Amino acid sequence: MTARLVLATASLAALLATSPALAQEAVIGGVAPTLETPNLPDNDYDSDADDPAFWVHPTDLARTLVIASAKNGGIRVYDLQGNTIQTLDPQSTDSGEGRINNIDVAYGFALADGSTIDVAVASDRGLDIVRIFRIDGDSAAPLTDVTDLSVGRAFPMRPDPAEGPDIDNPLDDQHTVYGMGLWRNPADGVLYAVGTQRTDNRLGVFSLAANPDGTVKSTMVRDIRVPDVHAGQDLRIENEDDPLMDWNPQFEGVVVDKRNGVLYAGEEMVGIWRFDLTTGDTPDGPFYETRGSTASSFNNPDSTIARDVEGLTIYYGEGETAYLIASSQGSAHGDDAHPDAPWDDTFVVFDISTGDEPRLLGSFRVGANEAAGIDAVQESDGADVIPLALPGWPNGLFVTQDGYNDDLDGLSGEPEASNFKFVDWALIANAFSPPLAIAPTVGNPR
Repeated sequence: MTARLVLATASLAALLATSPALAQEAVIGGVAPTLETPNLPDNDYDSDADDPAFWVHPTDLARTLVIASAKNGGIRVYDLQGNTIQTLDPQSTDSGEGRINNIDVAYGFALADGSTIDVAVASDRGLDIVRIFRIDGDSAAPLTDVTDLSVGRAFPMRPDPAEGPDIDNPLDDQHTVYGMGLWRNPADGVLYAVGTQRTDNRLGVFSLAANPDGTVKSTMVRDIRVPDVHAGQDLRIENEDDPLMDWNPQFEGVVVDKRNGVLYAGEEMVGIWRFDLTTGDTPDGPFYETRGSTASSFNNPDSTIARDVEGLTIYYGEGETAYLIASSQGSAHGDDAHPDAPWDDTFVVFDISTGDEPRLLGSFRVGANEAAGIDAVQESDGADVIPLALPGWPNGLFVTQDGYNDDLDGLSGEPEASNFKFVDWALIANAFSPPLAIAPTVGNPR
């Protein structure tokens, strides 16, 4: 355990001494990454790591890929050793510059001729487009853009803050497609993309369908909205002078439980919601709240998630075993920081094995691997996990974005570099008591 982790654990011990509820519900385990990807930026587009997703090769597990968004820098494709396989620069149009925010992967997408392909679907925040890429794992350049651009923008309109009819949404205002997750409905086989709208309390569900020419179009089929006010706090109130009074209602991290069609969506400052995509039911509020703010009516000191929940992913074990993993990013760094130790820069794990309310299991932090010269993870935007044994990763693999690569001391709010860290799942599982499941023979997403 590094000095940073010891300090965090000491802070946790002091907090637990005054909070019996937390003492029963949460611990922070420390794990170290095994390897990391090269630094970003690595091109002229000011690339910045954000959200990874696994793609498993159908016949050769050693050729499994990590497909990751790089914001202004487009997309990066890595192998299991963290080497860069492909760089896709962002698209540019007369309307603006592309910016890839989140990404997810699906298998066996049906084309118009009856054949199937694997796809990566990304939110192009800069141009407000749901982008679809064909995946060919046997090619030196695995991703090819097959987006039908004729469908136009994902969110040409946006909610009216005054609660009137929707208003026009200029592209440069950046109320654009942001978070991204995929779900195939077993009832009809249709693949859906769930995209969130940046800076708004809105999610869109888009059906994906292939055209005869091989391109893929997205069509919004459901519009999900939640209230602007939570626990008495107006979420549209902004305050540039006091971070504790600065709010935003946006969602980003989304993941759908493939077993039951339950969408988990992180409203960054509020908490994690559960939406049933099969029934269309919308809950009254999140199943788990963030800590809110000490300067607000929304102040939740027993929560283990700092006020900025980010990436979400699901670990599927044997039988019905499943864990929801959420990034408690917080904002402990930079001029606009509002630190909430020890919960900043951690990951929170919930047991979602049954259809009951998710059960909090605890938290872990990805610290430094000093022997390998790899720094700790701060302000993770996104992560993905796979239980399947892969070459070099016999216990499964967890990959997370590190918002401050090689910047352990500065943490200025303007990181010079970011990248992705690879962590052996067994290290995470064994950081819990009792340990989490390790299921290397299951979890092949195909």
